Amino acid sequence: MDSRGMTQDEWAELVSSLEEVGPYYEKVNWLMTFGLVDRWRRRVAAMASSDDVVLELGPGPGYFTRHLRSREIYCLEPSIGFSASAGGMLDPERVTLLRGVAEKIPLADESVDKVFCVFSFRDFYDKPSALSEMYRVLREGGEALVTDVVRPEPGPFAKMLDLHFRRIVPMLARVAVHPRAREVWSRDPYSKLADTWAAFGSPSTYERLFERSGFTDIRTEFLDLKGAAVIRGKKPWRSTS
Repeated sequence: MDSRGMTQDEWAELVSSLEEVGPYYEKVNWLMTFGLVDRWRRRVAAMASSDDVVLELGPGPGYFTRHLRSREIYCLEPSIGFSASAGGMLDPERVTLLRGVAEKIPLADESVDKVFCVFSFRDFYDKPSALSEMYRVLREGGEALVTDVVRPEPGPFAKMLDLHFRRIVPMLARVAVHPRAREVWSRDPYSKLADTWAAFGSPSTYERLFERSGFTDIRTEFLDLKGAAVIRGKKPWRSTS
């Protein structure tokens, strides 16, 4: 596992861990972000207009999707369990749920205006391939927006966040879940979050990946407390000259 992705076995174990914590997903997210997670989601969702055709990769239970006001939304999710949860939360008139992975998006070329990955990008098993697929399905002038936890450049802040994810988050998870769930867990599923965090790259790492995939106008916008960031890049218009 590294900043570009992970093996298929590592990815399968990660998905299993995420499904295992599914019933406590939002409670732990709220605790680990000091209550900011939904505020971040609303701010990012506002970056899409009502006229956009939107693709969301890795929507999980749909907590970000429900904030989108776009006329047509596709949600691509690999987990059967999360897809079932999202289906009960979202508007079927606007939202189409798809099964699959970001590395092989089942949509036509140049079919969407915006692609969102909200706290899912670090879980992709091949991030360069996923970015290439995002570029493929975007229309000219369309935009990819990757929102995730910030892995800062080496320094005191990086050490503080590393402590938070490796020590504090697993403790918060044990507090958040029901004691009966703790009894049946054969391992701490949130340890996988620490693994993906340790392997995750800095914003500059993924800005370079965006550029290699063909995106332009690439920039990073930090959210409250710099605990998360949005990396944005556009698919350029073809020259008509």
